[in-house]
Amino acid sequence: MKIILITLVALLLGGCTVTTPSKSEYRIAPLMEITSISESSCSDKSLKVSQAFSQSSLMNTKMKYTLDEEQELTYSESAWSRSPTRAITAALLTSVRATNLFKIVNNYKSRSRSNLILETNIEEFIQHYENDSTKSFVKIVISFSLVNAKTSKTIDNNTIIVELDSDSLNAQGGAAALNRALSEVLNKNNEWLGSVCK
Repeated sequence: MKIILITLVALLLGGCTVTTPSKSEYRIAPLMEITSISESSCSDKSLKVSQAFSQSSLMNTKMKYTLDEEQELTYSESAWSRSPTRAITAALLTSVRATNLFKIVNNYKSRSRSNLILETNIEEFIQHYENDSTKSFVKIVISFSLVNAKTSKTIDNNTIIVELDSDSLNAQGGAAALNRALSEVLNKNNEWLGSVCK
């Protein structure tokens, strides 16, 4: 009888599983309204968009935020669907291609040689909380360098900083604001490239 009871208890306990709540995943997908530039001194040149450099915290899907500039924390119930480094690199490639500034725009995996290389360094891409968490804003800081592939000399560089308020004090509000801010960064980068290629 004891063996039967022990077996039944084991079966009942074995059937109970602990379920962890699924995380909300947010995409880095900036809306891009890009103007094609027909006249460009770079129209006969090829460009390779290199993989963006970034701090290690942007190379995974963890969604970070800062509290009063002193603490960097991670959302426990929210995450990026793709690491910010990869997503921003992909968005940058799409954005630059759409300008038609260059004859060809290749991604960093391409084996073909290019005349120019666009190097990117993501210095900041995060949501901030301040004033006892009563206000939230996002900040993106990205530096770009246009490099001559043959000589490895920098032709020009540019650092773009964009700050925008979040509509809501949560991960969803931060993700939406970061996408809007990234759209601004990409547009400003295209304007800079256009001025270099005049």
